[in-house]
Amino acid sequence: MPPVARLALLLAGWLVACAPHRQPVPPPPARAAADVAQETKLDNGFLTVRVEVPPAPAGPKPVVVSPLGERDALRSAGAVVITYEANWQLLEPFKAGQPPPKNTVGVWLLASPTPKTIGKGFFNLIDYYANTAIPKVLDYVTTLPEVDPTRIGIAGSSTYGFIALQAVAADRRLAAAAAVLACGDYRTFLHYSNLAMNGQPLDLDEGYARWIDAQDPALHPERLVHAAVLMINGTADQAIPIRCVRNTGRVLRRAYARAGVPERFRLRILNGVAHVQNEETRHEVLAWWDRWLLRPSK
Repeated sequence: MPPVARLALLLAGWLVACAPHRQPVPPPPARAAADVAQETKLDNGFLTVRVEVPPAPAGPKPVVVSPLGERDALRSAGAVVITYEANWQLLEPFKAGQPPPKNTVGVWLLASPTPKTIGKGFFNLIDYYANTAIPKVLDYVTTLPEVDPTRIGIAGSSTYGFIALQAVAADRRLAAAAAVLACGDYRTFLHYSNLAMNGQPLDLDEGYARWIDAQDPALHPERLVHAAVLMINGTADQAIPIRCVRNTGRVLRRAYARAGVPERFRLRILNGVAHVQNEETRHEVLAWWDRWLLRPSK
């Protein structure tokens, strides 16, 4: 069983132990004039946060958390770039004595010992990052004098795209998001993704089903309308089936229209594209940042 999947199974217990104790935000590190990047440890060293500040312009700047490989372009445009990493190896001492049950259904992070809990380890990871890690990153980032707290965006692809959508729903400090190769409508995703049930009947444990429904952006679209959200998906992506993408897009589009801000949501569907990023993806994401973070008043 892959180490990441084993750690995912431990995550729920770790969160119970740690959730009530939010650590004080450390003061911003002293930054020399020539510094380009700084690393900071949060949550007793479990989270590593890297801050890359462009030399210009002066004053508070827009921020993108976890960008999709466009660091140089963002810094050139005057944005602060934030990346983060969870140090999962620190959980090794908490592993149970007995090995976890063998996975029998699904693949990769969505694998599960039983169809009743297909994808549970995956959604535990999403839940931790979106509802615990990202808020702690934002607590720290908003203490930095270089940061404009009204212009913070988050980006992600695949797993991190799911994180971006849920993080926006969880924290109104995020003003924009770019979620690539991700979706809501979690039951449809688990039913048809080739990483989960791959079209076989979906019969989830009732408690687990209620839990993912409570997290699903497509079931709670009103939680996202404060932010400008871009989704990019491909019609040939078997991991993220196009039907759950379209369902998510339809629900979010209606929610943004009801809120009077239809221009703040965009679903870009790329014909024939599978679970990969391309130059068109990069162009769309950078254009979204330009519209909503870099020059939001234009």
